[in-house]
Amino acid sequence: MRGVFTVVVTTALAIAAVESLSCTQCNSLTNSCINASASECPSDASNSCVSSSANSSLGGKIRMQQEMFCSAADCSGETDLLLAFSVHVSDGERFNFASQCCQEKACDVAYSTLDSPPEDLSSTECPACHGPNATSCIPKPRKCYKEEQCVSLIAQNHDATEMLVLQGCSNISNSICQLLSAGNQRIGIFAFQKVECRDPSDQSADFSIDSRASDPSADFSIDSRASDPSAD
Repeated sequence: MRGVFTVVVTTALAIAAVESLSCTQCNSLTNSCINASASECPSDASNSCVSSSANSSLGGKIRMQQEMFCSAADCSGETDLLLAFSVHVSDGERFNFASQCCQEKACDVAYSTLDSPPEDLSSTECPACHGPNATSCIPKPRKCYKEEQCVSLIAQNHDATEMLVLQGCSNISNSICQLLSAGNQRIGIFAFQKVECRDPSDQSADFSIDSRASDPSADFSIDSRASDPSAD
């Protein structure tokens, strides 16, 4: 009987060891993600690891945030999915975002960098602006680089206290746009409330930001404190 009990306990411990997930957990606002080590995830956020980063030069200020955390999200259909895109508002104003979800294993660091933009401008234009709310975002025409399309987005940070409103030229892929256009999609650091994409040559559709989707009292800052990274 003791032998049977030992086998049962050993098996249970082995299963627990297999099912436990360790992820790197850090927020660059409070502790550096450089050389951060992985730690065991809580039981309510042990399905996947997420690595996410954002940076911008909006308003002439360089702002950066990197966050890695455990998540209850199931990304088995998109294992190791790296979702990344940039939005150009003007020659000196950009927003870059990158996020990776890794099912049942730790992620590599997902970087979003403010690299020099390409030099091959196209003849097409998109409405471009940014602001803390829709009423202050008055678009101006911007020439796009080749392979870019028009994008309009509204996003919030984790705890829905701060808002990002953007229109401009973006290298966002059609697949990413389709994913985010469903609305209220939480990807990494942000919850994307509304995302619309349009080919610059298509001027027939209404491409304005709906002010009812944003909170006029909110102010956006990428380097604001995010909510609990273990929450999903």
